[in-house]
Amino acid sequence: MKLINKLLFLSLFLVVFISCQNEIVEIIQPSQEDVLQANTTVTNLVQRTVTKDGSNDNIIDNASCISVQLPITVTVNGLEIIVDSEEDFEVIEAIFDEFDDDDDHLDILFPIVIILSDFSEITIHNFNELENFSNQCEGENETDDDIECLDFVYPISLSIFDSANQLAQTITVNSDEDFYEFIDDIGDHHIVQLKFPITVVYFDGTEETISHMRMLKNAIEAAKNLCDEDDDNDFDDDDCMHCTNDQITELLISCEWMIDKIKIEGEDRTDEYMNYLFTFLEDGTLIAKVDGSEITGTWEVSNSGHGMGMGGSMHNKIIVTINLESLPDFSFSWILYEIEDDNEIDFRFDHNRLELEKKCL
Repeated sequence: MKLINKLLFLSLFLVVFISCQNEIVEIIQPSQEDVLQANTTVTNLVQRTVTKDGSNDNIIDNASCISVQLPITVTVNGLEIIVDSEEDFEVIEAIFDEFDDDDDHLDILFPIVIILSDFSEITIHNFNELENFSNQCEGENETDDDIECLDFVYPISLSIFDSANQLAQTITVNSDEDFYEFIDDIGDHHIVQLKFPITVVYFDGTEETISHMRMLKNAIEAAKNLCDEDDDNDFDDDDCMHCTNDQITELLISCEWMIDKIKIEGEDRTDEYMNYLFTFLEDGTLIAKVDGSEITGTWEVSNSGHGMGMGGSMHNKIIVTINLESLPDFSFSWILYEIEDDNEIDFRFDHNRLELEKKCL
């Protein structure tokens, strides 16, 4: 009788266990469109979005697929600098920008640690080792794997069911590195669901709430070529990447401007124009004043266009066109290069350079 009771109990247990297992499968088995699975389009897009971008420190390593781990010590044009944050990249740039006619040189104090696109770390002992890794990157502005025009806002929670071990759990990722490693470990026996809604932020700072997987796929697909990923070694070409037409217009009409520097075809002409004052009027009129006389012309803010650049990136430079018939040294379609503290504006056109300094009365 005891044996029968045991068998009945075992049978009842098996029925309940199997029923529970079937119920679990029904609960967690979502449609294929709602899951992250190994080697699917949406999973690859997500991993490309969280891939380590190495282009922000190209001023040091000249390579967009690797980053140097900070802090490091470098010598820039003979001056030793400890680089312990990304803000110090601007210090290096300022030294390079100080003179237009010198040869800029940067030396790295080895050993250093580099971070690859998959977040793995490698110790580098000399320049040749660094160059070997740099050469493995795609060339400047070539198409690469990482998607830089969209970022995730963390934390993000995911539920994962391991069908091989019948285990379910919830995971929270707090960074691109966490997310990358999580996706890298997804196997064919895993069923992964993102817990929506999640938030993404675009390159221009705008945010969007994503409520399902198809919406996420469409957002990444649409964003991946929207911005200039700046995967080049021309470290100073993005100083005003996010400036706007309205910003430069409002700044120019806010005050009079004096000449801080002007170079035409590489020749310094600043002394000739030290006493000139420029007034940019809202109606597009430009007035140059010198020694009590006035020269009238026009000015206009426009864009270089939204054409597709190298590597599939979007380039959109702000152009300030100046027409002063009797002052040909100023009459160019100047590219806005940099705005510094809303007090100085730097323009470039081929080998010409114009720097204006605010002079409010």
